Amino acid sequence: MLGLLVILIIIIIGNSKRSKLGDAPHAIYYMRNIYFKLLFASVFGAIYIYYYGGADTTAYWRGAEKLNNLLWQSPTDYFAEMISEPIAENIVLRFNSTTGYPPIWIYADDGSFFVSKILSVFMIFCGQSYLVLTLVMGYVTAIASWKVFELVRSYKITTDWFAALSILFIPSVGFWCAGISKDTIVLVSVFYLLHHLFGIANKTVKSRGRSLLLVLLFGWILYSTRSFMLFTVAAPIALALSTRLAKQYKESAVLKNILRFFILFIGFGGFLIFLRYQGEVFAKTTNEYLTEAAIQQDDFANNKSYGDKRYDLEITDYSPFGMLKVAPRAILTAFYRPGIWEARSPLLLISGLETTLFIYLTLIFIFKGNLARKIRVIRNNELLIFSILFALILGFFAGFTSGLFGVLVRFKAPLLPFLLIVLTTSSAKTKIETEEKELETGNS
Repeated sequence: MLGLLVILIIIIIGNSKRSKLGDAPHAIYYMRNIYFKLLFASVFGAIYIYYYGGADTTAYWRGAEKLNNLLWQSPTDYFAEMISEPIAENIVLRFNSTTGYPPIWIYADDGSFFVSKILSVFMIFCGQSYLVLTLVMGYVTAIASWKVFELVRSYKITTDWFAALSILFIPSVGFWCAGISKDTIVLVSVFYLLHHLFGIANKTVKSRGRSLLLVLLFGWILYSTRSFMLFTVAAPIALALSTRLAKQYKESAVLKNILRFFILFIGFGGFLIFLRYQGEVFAKTTNEYLTEAAIQQDDFANNKSYGDKRYDLEITDYSPFGMLKVAPRAILTAFYRPGIWEARSPLLLISGLETTLFIYLTLIFIFKGNLARKIRVIRNNELLIFSILFALILGFFAGFTSGLFGVLVRFKAPLLPFLLIVLTTSSAKTKIETEEKELETGNS
């Protein structure tokens, strides 16, 4: 009954905000987006409770529940726990039989327990119900998704329908990134970072100071949740926004190309430095997803939620050169696997069907229309530059580290909206031509 009440409240709030869009053609997607996220968040929660018996999603909730109990028993200890790293001494000092103890394997991992900390803040306002928290997270994801959808629309790089499909309605993204999970926190943080950073650059935000503070907040959340994701977002954003800077030198092709080369050199150098000092540890350390899933079972290979289908990139050289050499294989694995023939569960089958669509759209992108023109438009549009670079970098990390298709489909979910945006630029010919004419006019 409480869950139904929360759904009703969300629908009322959603319709109120929908009415502000008036007769705008894209307004039809607003409530559909909310329904889509609520549906997939609920399905995610139900499957993990009633079919898989819990795993990481319920562990995050239990950690947040214990923190919430700690708040009502001792606000001082709660705030101290929120700003400190989880260490063994603190769990004994601050928690007791009254508050309950958070799951040890969640508490032992900084990033995982940080998810519980965020969820505990939501619990202050919506209580400790797992269902209610799931619905609230679905609504939060829907709002974040809508902001990026409007950002994509403002650039006129594809049709409204393809923009909605890419950002709002990809099934695997809705399933993995709308409920109680680390993936949801990551995707929401990425979306809000984009909304505010591009809003500052385009001068579309009401308060640049407020947006800058929110950029810092969501950057910190991203770093605390999954630290390498901050690099995965920051590098493409820096290179993408440099396109705007380069356009200021359009009168001088030499200066513009020198600036672009300098920015690319810094970005590529930073990537090599990251691989040099973090690559081997990153590659050899068990992926966070594997840890989160495995602790609930004796071995992650026996966990039905991930299946037993493995893949191996056969890498033996963990030097920067060795990792770059395997990068194309890792990226292609993330973009175009698992295939339908590799699916051994309904969830992987859905991902396999999506993979088939992405393969089809890639072929259309390459062979239908003027490929050189499409590449030229991407190169001169900061949002498309971010989208392709983000997809490539996260694709490399996802394909390189996952090892199991069940892990891969979760890990790669945040890149799918941006990859689809790039591929569907071919479906907006008139808008591409308009963009190209504007670029040619500016260059002349």
